[in-house]
Amino acid sequence: MKPSSTSLALALVGAGWLIGASPVQAAAPASSGPREIARVSGAPGNHVVFLENDEGEVDVAVAATYPLRPLIAPRFLKSHTAAEVFLAVAPANQALPTALMRNARLVVDRDTREKLQRENAAALASMPSTRDSGGQSLAASCSEFFRGWVGTVYGDASCGDPSQEVIETVHPSDTYCTSGCDYTLGAFDKGTCEPKLRSCDIIKGTASVVRLRATNWWGGPNFNHPGHFAHFGVANCTGNGPVDFNYKRGTASTTTLQVPVNGMLHVKLGSEIVPGNAANFVSYGQWKTGKPASGTTYVGNSLSVEANGGTDDRVIACGDIYTSYTMTDISSPTCHGPEISLCSGSNCTSACFYCSGGSCPTN
Repeated sequence: MKPSSTSLALALVGAGWLIGASPVQAAAPASSGPREIARVSGAPGNHVVFLENDEGEVDVAVAATYPLRPLIAPRFLKSHTAAEVFLAVAPANQALPTALMRNARLVVDRDTREKLQRENAAALASMPSTRDSGGQSLAASCSEFFRGWVGTVYGDASCGDPSQEVIETVHPSDTYCTSGCDYTLGAFDKGTCEPKLRSCDIIKGTASVVRLRATNWWGGPNFNHPGHFAHFGVANCTGNGPVDFNYKRGTASTTTLQVPVNGMLHVKLGSEIVPGNAANFVSYGQWKTGKPASGTTYVGNSLSVEANGGTDDRVIACGDIYTSYTMTDISSPTCHGPEISLCSGSNCTSACFYCSGGSCPTN
């Protein structure tokens, strides 16, 4: 493995790590390629970096060192914007960077910060702890404990699982309802619904995800596919130095980050499609809004690893590229009675329901 990246001076390891949770502004931006707009550091090797690419999008890269937990829980990272991630980890007196403010669409105040910090703290607390087996060695192997830790940091136990080495399409699903589901149904407009929404009003969101899982890998794994959103991760199991983690989205320049031995780095790119529109809006069939495999945000995404050719070099590489998201009403037929169902937009007889037996009741 080579000691530094030749593609970009954006090493996420080295003596420049900051101790304590304080974001810093990067040096003057390069003429092309991504620029670091903020960084929040915790324990050595644990940090969150915000990178603005030359298309104006901001990628969030999370670095962690075995066996520590990351600063951002993967569940929180998946379901929040880059601006929300920043507010969840940055000190209260740190202003939101301009590049994040452009598309923030949220109130930046103390209450918002504290709410996001609590959500992330709760998600971190729910993560399983990792037994410290003493770290990795130079032997060419990704240990069982290290693989389990990688899955925890990435947020999916299949990442690092040697029985799931594959490139395939999977279809994970989420549910939306008033209580007991993955996400709230109609958080913004459910108050307009008559009759009122009940816990048995349930929407299911199903994603199509092209997935890479490479475990105990020697050499250079490559992965690419178009999609709206991508989540890539690389963990450096063993070897004589850092590996280069390269990724690209759309027409932006390739970003190269370094991952040290005993460390992991994962990054999210593009427009999140989970949670879906149903989390906020349910009235007049808005819950049906999904994401087809098309549109301006449906662009190429790629992941590759370099400097992994030494005798004892081994990495774990994982990728999830979200290509589409569809919404389905799976409410119980007896939820409001057989003649009342959530409306599709074209058949609404009230704000939220189609009442085939006449006017909708108000209870």
